[in-house]
Amino acid sequence: MPRPYSLGQRAAPKAETRDRIVAAALAIYLDRGMAGASNLAIARAADVAPATVRNHFPEPGDLPRAVFSALLVELRIPTPAIFEGLSSLRDRVERLAAELAAFYERSEPWWRAYQREPELINAWSGAIEQEYYGDIDRLMRAALAELGTDERSMAVVATVIGPPTYFGLRARGLESEDAVRLCLELTLPWLEQRRDLLAHPA
Repeated sequence: MPRPYSLGQRAAPKAETRDRIVAAALAIYLDRGMAGASNLAIARAADVAPATVRNHFPEPGDLPRAVFSALLVELRIPTPAIFEGLSSLRDRVERLAAELAAFYERSEPWWRAYQREPELINAWSGAIEQEYYGDIDRLMRAALAELGTDERSMAVVATVIGPPTYFGLRARGLESEDAVRLCLELTLPWLEQRRDLLAHPA
């Protein structure tokens, strides 16, 4: 027997229905993981028929990829626009560390979910994951400016200001501001020395 719908739901635009399905899946992924995100569970949470979920996302990887894209929008990855008006390397790297820390805090529940659930890693690997890492890479290169093409500088910034170090410091009891300050204390002197060395090689 067909599932009853109100006239308003039937008339909802296709894009709105798709967005509702993605939002429902996103909430279930975070709450129960992918194992709990059955087609039926998502359909119930989105208030649509299971067939509607299949119609919008016919291939197995379609919905997880759509969820990841929606998640990145929700988490608001910083863009190079955060450096507007900042001319010094020190100012840009300080802004980078502060903005990334705020981003890490927003994304912490998902960072933990991603680490504990291999299904998410498999579902989110590929083009969208590469796009995410590409966005972070471009952000770091923009912060470094003249050092942005120096892979050693990029390696230091990505390692010391990246999520593993930040969350490692937070796990040791440091507040967010203290973790950012320590990351900068470790990073900035090295970067400034590297900049001077490259500008005036022996």
